[in-house]
Parts: sequence; C-alpha cells; structure tokens
Amino acid sequence: MVLKRLFHNATKIGVVLMLLVVMMSATVQAYAAPDVLPTAVESTAEELVTLKAPEQLITSTNNRKLPISATAPQGALVSVYRYNYATGYYHKITVGDVPLEAVVGSTMLFAGQVDLNSGMNKFLIRGAWDDSAYTVVKFEVNVLNDGFMDRIKSVISTIFN
Repeated sequence: MVLKRLFHNATKIGVVLMLLVVMMSATVQAYAAPDVLPTAVESTAEELVTLKAPEQLITSTNNRKLPISATAPQGALVSVYRYNYATGYYHKITVGDVPLEAVVGSTMLFAGQVDLNSGMNKFLIRGAWDDSAYTVVKFEVNVLNDGFMDRIKSVISTIFN
C-alpha cells in the first residue's frame, strides 16, 4: 500500500516536472536590439532579413518620407537604424519614444516609415534571433534638393519642346 502511494505520488511529480519543462522551453525569450551599432558591423547569420523597399541599396528621391519594408522569419526581431555623421555610429530610430522595430509575425513582413534629411541618408536594417545571430543590410537614400529637381525639369522641358 505504501509503495503504491509512493509510486502514485512520484508519477504526479514526474508529470508536473515534465509540464514545467515543456512550458519553459516553449516560452519566447524577449531581448532588445542594441541602441547603437558600429559602422563596421557585419552579419553573423544569413537570411534573417531581406530588404524589399527601397528596392536598391543606393537610391535617390525627392520625397521626404521613406517607406521601408522587409521580410524575415517569424519570430525574428527587425530593427531600423540611421547613421549619425556626428558620432560615426548607427543609432536605432525611434518614433516618439517607440523604437522602429518589431518581432515579425506569421506574415513574415516588416514595414515602417522614416523621415529623410536633406542630402545623403544612411540606414541599416537588422534582423536577429538574439545578440549573436543577426543579419544586417545597409542602404543609402540621397534626397535631391529642389534646385536640382528644377534643373532636371528644365532639361526635360527643353528636350521635348
């Protein structure tokens, strides 16, 4: 009788321990991407983020807003950084007090929008599982000033008139 009760209690304890192990292994550990990255940062893993927009790694525009979109595996943290010429580092972009980053869901899509400064804007998008496994993609967007655009329009007008 005592052995039967001990076996029954040991079985219950074993089931509870197994449930705890399963629950602990299924939890997702949240981490924060670094706020600042060095210019020389390189990927440590492949294909954790693929830039979709802008379509080119070096592009020019006369728009002051830039849509950014990317694909990444579900569960990857995608963060967007802007290069700061004064510090020589990439700094995580915040909108208000909220970083421009998200854990990618089942759609495997990330989207955001940034304001552009006049001249050359350098960005970095980082897709990561954790601090040791991440992919970085660097891209540049040159904002053309209005004077330049006026000259282009003048040349086009002269050619077609």
